[in-house]
Formats: sequence, structure tokens, C-alpha cells
Amino acid sequence: MEFLALSLVLAAIVLVLAGTIRTGVPPMPTSPAVRACMFTVIEGLEPRCIHELGAGWGGLAAALARRFPAARVIATEASPLPWAVCRLRCALFGPANLEVRFGDVMKTDFSDADLAVCFLCPPAMAKLASRLEDGLKPGAWVLSNAFALPGWTPVKEARVDDLHRSAVYLYRK
Repeated sequence: MEFLALSLVLAAIVLVLAGTIRTGVPPMPTSPAVRACMFTVIEGLEPRCIHELGAGWGGLAAALARRFPAARVIATEASPLPWAVCRLRCALFGPANLEVRFGDVMKTDFSDADLAVCFLCPPAMAKLASRLEDGLKPGAWVLSNAFALPGWTPVKEARVDDLHRSAVYLYRK
């Protein structure tokens, strides 16, 4: 029994590490304080379609779907274990307007997005900047947790009173 438990833990670690090495982005959950700040920054927006690009474990995607019940929320994740957890959370607890997809955010079609949400490390944000420029429709919003989008000018910026003084950026295409 102990061997089985240890094997499962090691398999989980290997899956997360493999996904991190492949994508260059570890699954990083958004803290409740940052999530609250993000919702304050987008106050007044009523997006019909939201894409979370790099959904990780699914906490932010579920919160977005609950905050915007009339919107279609699409969470995309490329790391197998976080994707599986996100998908299971969605299947068990909803909400019904949340769809979880396995895939590379750099190859995802998000042309229907009114709001794209991301929490990716700086090298991934640099790659994503041109993808968003090419792939988003005019007038779409981009909400970024912690890292700025190179080449884009934020229309709003906020800081969270947390250990890292986390930044939240809102952009408009």
C-alpha cells in the first residue's frame, strides 16, 4: 500500500515536471487576493466569451465562470495532470458554462474571445503577445496576472497588497 501511494505521488510529480519542461510554464494557482483584484479591474465588463490561456488546476477558470454565468468560459491547459484535475473539477462541481480543453495556448483559436486571461511567465508572455495581436478580434480585452504583455500598453494596472506586490494588467486590442 505504501509503495502504491509513493508511486502515485512520484507519477504526479513527473507529470507536472514533464508538462513544465514541455511548455516552459509551471502550473501556478492564482491567489484569492489576486483573483479579487482581477475581478475589480474588470468590473463593468460583460464578456460573452472568455478564454483562460493556461488554466492550470482550474481555480481561476471556475471563478470566472461563476462571476460571468452568461459567458462561455474556455479553459485551455497543456500540462496533463493539471488539465485532468481542472477537467475533473469542472465535471464534478461545474459550473456548466465552463469548458476545459487540453492543448497548447500558442496554437489555440481564441478569435471568439471578448476577454483573454493569462498567468504565464515572461518568456511565454513574449510569445503570447504576438499571438494575441494576430488572434484576438478588435476591441477584445486581455487580463494578465503578474506579468506584463510585451509591446502592449495597459489601460488599467493594479497592485495587490500581498507578499509579492502582484500586478494585474488590463489591455485592449
